[in-house]
Formats: sequence, C-alpha cells, structure tokens
Amino acid sequence: MPRQGNVLYQFIVLCQAFVINGCAPYPSAATAPSWYQAESFKPYADVLAELELAIAEHNYRITGHNHIGSVIRTREAIPFPDYDTLQFCNLTQAREMLEISPAAVAYMPCNVAVRSENGKVMVTTHLLPTDTENEKLNAFFREINRQLKQIVDFAVEK
Repeated sequence: MPRQGNVLYQFIVLCQAFVINGCAPYPSAATAPSWYQAESFKPYADVLAELELAIAEHNYRITGHNHIGSVIRTREAIPFPDYDTLQFCNLTQAREMLEISPAAVAYMPCNVAVRSENGKVMVTTHLLPTDTENEKLNAFFREINRQLKQIVDFAVEK
C-alpha cells in the first residue's frame, strides 16, 4: 500500500480506538488514575524552567515537550492560555520496571502537564497505582510517585 494510504489507515484505526474507548464506562475508583497537583504564582516560563531542571536533577531525560497553548495561539491567531506537557523517562528505572512487570510499559513515559489558570500556574502529574497484585511493582511505583511529587513541588516553589 502506498505510504499515503498507510497513514490514512493508521489515522482511521486511531480514530476508531478513540470512539470505542469513548464508549467504555468510566473507570472504577480502584482503577481511576490518581493525580498530584500543585500551584504557583511564579511566571509560567519560570515554572517550566524549574520543571525541566527538576526532571534532569532526578536523572530523567525529557523525551517530549508539547507546547499546546502556544501552538493554538499561533495557528488560530487568538489569545489562548498556556498549556504544556512534558514527557520524560529514566532508562535504568524503565528497565527495572519492565523486568518486574512487562505490562507496566503502558505507564511509560512519565508525564507532567502545566497550565495557566486564573492567574496561577498549575502543575499536574498522574501517579502510578500502588495497589496492584504485584507487591514488588507497588514498591517500585511508590518510589516513582515520591520522585514525581518532588519534581512537581520543586517547580512550584517560591
């Protein structure tokens, strides 16, 4: 199949996945993601810079940075708030996690969202579940959650 058709096919499959997933019932409280959020009155750019520093200080490498708000502002030529997401990973920890539970790859990479809201900068990350049937994985996730909270807290400190 030509490359253009292949891209179209992938797009259709992705759209179907969103539609099917959208029809699924809401997750139960036991499986719903847990969020950790903190706020700051520092300038948005300062929070982002501190976030990048905290990620590096915890030995993670940033694998992606989506500038959602600024792209919408530029593309639409409209005022729009700041929204960014940063994805990051530590390969040593990733290997350890995957050796404990190969299915845990679904939790990779770590992600932090930053947004402007009502004069504040909000920093949010999703925490990993610590109530699985695998106690070794639970202990590993507790440590990662501790690091994620430290990263968020550092970014919003005065």
